[in-house]
Order: sequence, then C-alpha cells, then structure tokens
Amino acid sequence: MIENIIGSKSKIAVLKALFIYGKEKGTTIRKLAITSDTPYSVAYRDIEHFLEEDFIKIKKNGTNKIISFNINHKLYPKIQTLLESEVDDETENKPKKMFKHKKGLIIVHHNADPDAIGSAIALARGFNQSNLKCEIFAPGGLSSQSKRLLEKYPYPISEKITEYPPLVFILDTSSPEQISGAKIPKECKTIIIDHHRTGKLADIADMKIIDSTAHSTAVLVYDMLTSAGIQITAEIAFFLMAAIVADTGYFKLIDKRDINIIHKLIDLVDLNDVFAGLSTHIEYDEKVARLTGLQKMEAYTIKNKIIVFSEVNSFESKVAQHIMTSFADIAIVENIGKNSIRISARARKYLNDYIDLSLIFKGIGKDIKGNGGGHKTAASANGSDINNREVVKEKIKTYLESALNGRVKPLTQN
Repeated sequence: MIENIIGSKSKIAVLKALFIYGKEKGTTIRKLAITSDTPYSVAYRDIEHFLEEDFIKIKKNGTNKIISFNINHKLYPKIQTLLESEVDDETENKPKKMFKHKKGLIIVHHNADPDAIGSAIALARGFNQSNLKCEIFAPGGLSSQSKRLLEKYPYPISEKITEYPPLVFILDTSSPEQISGAKIPKECKTIIIDHHRTGKLADIADMKIIDSTAHSTAVLVYDMLTSAGIQITAEIAFFLMAAIVADTGYFKLIDKRDINIIHKLIDLVDLNDVFAGLSTHIEYDEKVARLTGLQKMEAYTIKNKIIVFSEVNSFESKVAQHIMTSFADIAIVENIGKNSIRISARARKYLNDYIDLSLIFKGIGKDIKGNGGGHKTAASANGSDINNREVVKEKIKTYLESALNGRVKPLTQN
C-alpha cells in the first residue's frame, strides 16, 4: 500500500533526497540521512521498510551499499509524480539568488593560504549555481599549499585585475595591507567574510559576515552556501574540507560547529586526497628563510617559556610557525622591505588562556602606520613605518610580562 511507503515525514524526506541526489546512480544511506536532515538511525529504519516493500534496490559498491529506486514497482509512477511535484515546489527558488548582479569578484590576502583559497573557490563554485559568476583575485599570490590544492581541482586565479565588477567579496582578511594590490572602486558593493577580529576593512564594507569564534572562514562560507540552497558538490566539499583541515591544524582545534560541518562533508570527499593536497615539500627559498630566521634569532625567557624574535626577507609567517613548533613558546618574525614591514607572531595553543596576540598586534599595526590583528595565538601586522622596530619589540615584551605575570630576560646559554 502507498501509505507503507510514504507513511511518515521521515520517509517522505528520505524519498525526496533519493529522488534529488540518487535518482540516476543511487546513493548511500549516510548521504540520504545528511541530505534529508534525518538521523542516520531513522533513515536506516526507513530504508529497511522500503526494502520490505520492494520499492528500492540495494547493491554493493566495495564497502558501500548503494540505494536506488525499483522503477519496476507498480507504485513507482504514482510516487514519482508526487515527488516531482513536491521537489518542484520546494526547489522553485533554490538555489536562492542572493544578489541581483551576475558578475562578482572574490579577493584573498597575500600569500593566500588554504583557508582563503579554499573558501574562495567553494564560494565561486557555489554562487555559479545561482548564476553569479565570480573571478578570484589574489593580489599577493598563493602559498605553496594552495598551489598544491589546485593540482586536484584546477581553478583560474588572477593576480592582476583591470576591471572591477559591481560586487566584491573580501575573504579571510581584516586588514587593507593584506590586499594592497587591490584598488576597489567606491561604487562597488563590498562584502567581507572573515573569522579574524574586526579590522579596518570592515569600515569600507557594505556587508560584514565576521565571526572571530569560527576556526576558519570556510565554516562561514559553508553556512552561507547551504542557507542559499546551494548544492555542496564533491569539488566544493574538497576545498571546504581542505580549508578546515589546514586552519584547525589537522583537526587539533575543533569545536561542535566544525564537527557538524565535517560530518556533512565527509561522505563527499576523500580525506586522503585532502591530506595529499595539503602536503608539500619545502621550497628552496623557504628553506633559506628558515635558516636565516634561526641565524638571526634573539631569544628571551619568561617563567620557563622561550620567546624568540627574528628577521627574514620572506616567509615570515612560516618561519614564525617553524620556530614555534620546533622549540619556542612564542615566536615573532619581521619581514622588512624598503617601504614596508610585516610582522608575524605564533604561540603555542596552551597559551590560549593567558595571552591574546590579536590585541597587542592591533596596536602594533598603528605603531607601524598600518593595521594588525588575528587570533589569540596567531597574529600579524603590516605597515609602512620601518623605523619603529625597537618600539614594537618593547611593546610585545611589556605585554607578555603583564599577561604572563613575569619578567622577560635574555636567554643565556649555560
């Protein structure tokens, strides 16, 4: 009887999901549970009922069970008509057209990392479903990890822009200095999507999606896409997952929000592909920068914690990360050019309850005639005043002495 097949809300939800996502090639129970927003145990129970009614077929594909309709069932034509009507009604305006424009631009920060580029590509691919075509602009180039990710799913990234569309998105950055190659016309509608503390870029934005409690910009992009009814494809899932993996330190720093999104992405992407995409060999220039950073170290101590200041000509954030993960508790590395200075700081996660680097670096940004910010244990500042280096160093020392309730002393070797 037909009521045995569509006799509950969960059954109807699972059937709709199967009709939308597995009509042709079938799908797994887990994907049906996720796409129908039904608990796995309930979806499994409903599938068992459909199987008893001979309304579905199950075949094995490796370790997976693939669910598909039994189109020869006598009730299939009738239920197909009902499903088509239901799906047409519900998807008439999906994916939602969030913006009236047909062209947009997504801008990412210099040396764009996997969170920036992964979020940008996911956003561009998702918006394409609602007929908004977005170009991605990386005025300061991509990191080596981001370049490696593009080997899996190539995507054109522009490093020069001659014409700006009316709609501009700025991802994963709060500071104008981090997108210094971008000259956004005032008439453009600007939207910021970021998980750092609010910075000066927010002052020029027409719309802001900023959540400093999020561990990655990717989770904000995921929420935006799903709320618009965008289908998360395997490619979108790959880039979102890569962004989350990278910015959570390979799942070392995740919360319930991250876990929920990871759970929904996991069946759409092979984690081995994500890990392979994020693994890179160290380029020669970065090796030289690391050696330079070690040679120019100034080491201090406070309450058995080691603080390192250093200077390099490039890769300052990676050198700071390298020094911190190797032995230091806190590493601050400068990159000084002719007319600019960039400073990156990294601290071990256990210091999260004691220090907030984003606060001190917001002030440092002003000291070097620029901007700064970040997170509690990872922050940076960019500016044009290269003459305030000693002031910056003393400010950091003073802040750490106050935050850690001790005195910063030069580290002497025994």
